[in-house]
Amino acid sequence: MRSTIVLVLRDPESAVANLRSEAWGSYLCRLRSAEGADATVATGAASSGEAVTRLAEAATLVGTDNEVRYVPTRAARDRVAADDDGAWPQSTVSRHRKLIRRSVGALFEFPLEPRAETGPDEPASLTTFVTDWTGLPSSCAVAVHPGHPLSTGLGPGEHAAFTGRFCRHPLTGDLLPIWVGDWVKPEFGTGAVLLNPGHNLPDLEFCRKVGLPVRFSLAPKDYDGSPADWVKPPYIKSGHAYRSGSADGLPFDEAKNVYFAAVAERGLVVEHTDSGMGTFRIATVAPEGGTDVPWDPRRRTVARADADDGPTLGLDVSGVLSAVEEHVRSADLTVVTPSTRVEDDLLALRLLLAEPGLAPEGKNAPEVVVVGNAQLAKGTDPDTPQEVLGLALLVNAAPLDTLSVKPQHIEPSERFLSVHETLCARDLTAGPERSGEVSKAAGQIKGLLTRQDLKQAFTQLYRLQKTLAKSESLSEQDAVCYAALAHVLAGVATPFGQEALNSAWAAV
Repeated sequence: MRSTIVLVLRDPESAVANLRSEAWGSYLCRLRSAEGADATVATGAASSGEAVTRLAEAATLVGTDNEVRYVPTRAARDRVAADDDGAWPQSTVSRHRKLIRRSVGALFEFPLEPRAETGPDEPASLTTFVTDWTGLPSSCAVAVHPGHPLSTGLGPGEHAAFTGRFCRHPLTGDLLPIWVGDWVKPEFGTGAVLLNPGHNLPDLEFCRKVGLPVRFSLAPKDYDGSPADWVKPPYIKSGHAYRSGSADGLPFDEAKNVYFAAVAERGLVVEHTDSGMGTFRIATVAPEGGTDVPWDPRRRTVARADADDGPTLGLDVSGVLSAVEEHVRSADLTVVTPSTRVEDDLLALRLLLAEPGLAPEGKNAPEVVVVGNAQLAKGTDPDTPQEVLGLALLVNAAPLDTLSVKPQHIEPSERFLSVHETLCARDLTAGPERSGEVSKAAGQIKGLLTRQDLKQAFTQLYRLQKTLAKSESLSEQDAVCYAALAHVLAGVATPFGQEALNSAWAAV
């Protein structure tokens, strides 16, 4: 039997919304258990440290002074952008689509120059995503972000550094140095940027700071190279190809096609539309306590597995990292999330489930329950017991509805729990079967619980409870039937064991 996991996500800024999500998560877990599943509630990874290091091996993690963020791989982003990750709820998909920033370009491969000591996992090339290659022949270097696999990192106060590595220009065969730049965005393209300072302003500013050459492969028509008319950088998407071989004299847009065709013939470029989705916070730095993970301060990420013992970083880990763990990925998953986290944690979780480097590969989308915001209205006692408030948050509105909890919502929950204790303490009479009145009410309540209409289910269960409380005698069959319904809905304790409750639920 496959296990069922109900994962409850949290809103770090709303304790009441969290309690509401937890109440819904617990209810769904009880419902699945009553239906015979091996169901558990999860609010985070079972082993936070292992989850962080496992994710670091499959994707990119980048650290700042106070948090660690997850950078989805290009494969995961492409899969989610294409809705190729299972049948997620349409409302969720629509909200996520609005966050995707599509950039049209191409993926260029820059073969790495071999070095004396090459490890077994050494890549053959460095992939960059380029949106403008009109001046491709004059590119002078490639820059990567500090956590990139080819990065050697940056020291305190450093903004750029040479890695000591070179790659081949796929068009000219020139050797290009590979640099680390703290301005390179790991979430854009491949986290590696082709530098062309003669034809791009940000590249020009960087290259002037670090001393890289500024060359030109575009110039005005009929430019003869005389000093009086030297091209002033940056010369962007204009003019004609200059000092670029067979493309010389062609307008810049035609030269672009010639370059692409030449590199494509060598198998080193493909057209690509990048699906940008940003980065996602998966942990905050814990000044004291937290989960210790091996940390590389130069690369600002989790240390490589083969690194010697070094510094560690204490982290408070987000619940979305449970999606990294194998037992969660292989389970029947239900996700309960505050509506405020759909574009953040839920999208991060969706991307994590789509990561090809994490096994087993997630093919089926989980059931998603989005819980609306909740707050205590004026006049509601903030010291209301958690079990009372949790029940009120569960049964007074549909999950997606915004709920302002008022005293009139609290009172029925208090009375229900009080009467339930009284019923559990009553002496029971023996009887071969349930009464007709209880059987009829129980069937209706079970149907409402199964359809997750908890507001109506609570109303009818409350009515049944009052009927049983007024009866002169209470049979064991009626009591266990009521207890099964009350346990699934409210999570209340009963004098009956789980097996008896499950049998009574199945018999309704």
